Amino acid sequence: MRARRPPARNEELLDAAMTAFAARGYFGTTTAQVAASMGVSQPYVIQTFGSKRELFLRTHAHAGSRIVAAFRAAANGSETFVPASLGAAYVRLVRSDLAAVLVHAHAFSAAPAEPAIAAEARRLFEEITATIRAAGATIPEAAAFLSRGMLINNLLLMDAANASASADADVLAIVEAILGPSDQIPHGTDPSTDEGPR
Repeated sequence: MRARRPPARNEELLDAAMTAFAARGYFGTTTAQVAASMGVSQPYVIQTFGSKRELFLRTHAHAGSRIVAAFRAAANGSETFVPASLGAAYVRLVRSDLAAVLVHAHAFSAAPAEPAIAAEARRLFEEITATIRAAGATIPEAAAFLSRGMLINNLLLMDAANASASADADVLAIVEAILGPSDQIPHGTDPSTDEGPR
């Protein structure tokens, strides 16, 4: 008989939830999938977080803290906005912590049906905006920077960088202009497994 793992810490559960929600989004992910990925029971997940909605909200905030931390580290206390530096930080995050970026993006599609998720998505967007402004961005600079970030998020959700060879050349050129060579861009998470980014 296989020994059961001890209950996971909340941060471990949030990491597992981040991988699961990144692959399938809010509506496509079950608490059973999150529980299975951690080797704990589904009742334990519900006991810990209360509901799938609350689990997603906590996971989104967990993912968002990584995004904000990446921007703050790139700004390094400077009050002179350097979009290339902060943009490079986001691309590095895409390459090293894709699940965090995808969970952030998935909140937008869940928001119309889930007011609490809409409020959390707005909260994080406001925090990211404030972080960019604190790094010295004017309103027009912040708008341009955030627009580019939203485009990156949508390209990632579509897995545009890893499209087939028949994909439109202009689309792939745009992806590479923003994210770099496609062979350096991770695939989206695989919805058929709990392994996270491929």
